[in-house]
Amino acid sequence: DRSKFIGAFAMGQVQLFNKHPTGKMQKEDRLDGLLGEGGLAECGNAQNCEAVCPKEIPLTRAIAEAGWDLTKHAVKKFFR
Repeated sequence: DRSKFIGAFAMGQVQLFNKHPTGKMQKEDRLDGLLGEGGLAECGNAQNCEAVCPKEIPLTRAIAEAGWDLTKHAVKKFFR
């Protein structure tokens, strides 16, 4: 079976949008999407995405930041 992972670029875009003042309004919706199928849990953490990125975007840093944001988001959802 093929992985349903949305991809490192999409993870980077989520982080970019979530940090922008106008993007923060839908931050929780984006994080909920990353908690679901194809989200962060599907990342194989091989770090090939950064090695082949033609723009040298630090994708592994974006994925790590997304992981931290998802952890905080999941804990907040648990206690609501």
